[in-house]
Amino acid sequence: MNFLESLAAEWYEYTGHLVRTNVRTGKRASGGWEGELDVLAYDPKSKTLRHIELSSDAFSWEKRKDRFLTKKLVLDDAEYANVFGLPIETVERIVVVGTGQEAKFDLNWGRGIRVVLIPQFLQQVAASLRGVDPMSKAVPEGFAQTADPTTTDADSSKPSETDSSTNSPAPS
Repeated sequence: MNFLESLAAEWYEYTGHLVRTNVRTGKRASGGWEGELDVLAYDPKSKTLRHIELSSDAFSWEKRKDRFLTKKLVLDDAEYANVFGLPIETVERIVVVGTGQEAKFDLNWGRGIRVVLIPQFLQQVAASLRGVDPMSKAVPEGFAQTADPTTTDADSSKPSETDSSTNSPAPS
């Protein structure tokens, strides 16, 4: 599991999701698996499953997009229910990739997939943790390293870049 997968898994768990990582899918008759899902985060209140794929690879944008659409984000909603084993009303597909400027990339991958650039994702996690009092709501050790320690603005504890109804990164 790479650092982005670890951060996403910890953050979604911290926000109340049930999380599974590196979930194998499509068992082959000859052995092995067809695919692997980076992070599945289930919100039991809304019965929403979030499938988050994260990568800091160096592929071209088009090659990366093709790889995700043909190998990573291929399950339909019913297949997610079988993989996770809980009642699912909504499936959200989120891809966290790329380190460049948003304007340079086609962030519309279709099929309801939300594409978030890595810097945006890191900013969203940090913003959601600013102003959190560790004495009243402990933050796991891995999160403390992502927050900006120089920020003390109490108003920044309200995650402006986060959808408050789901604690998920807001669409770009």
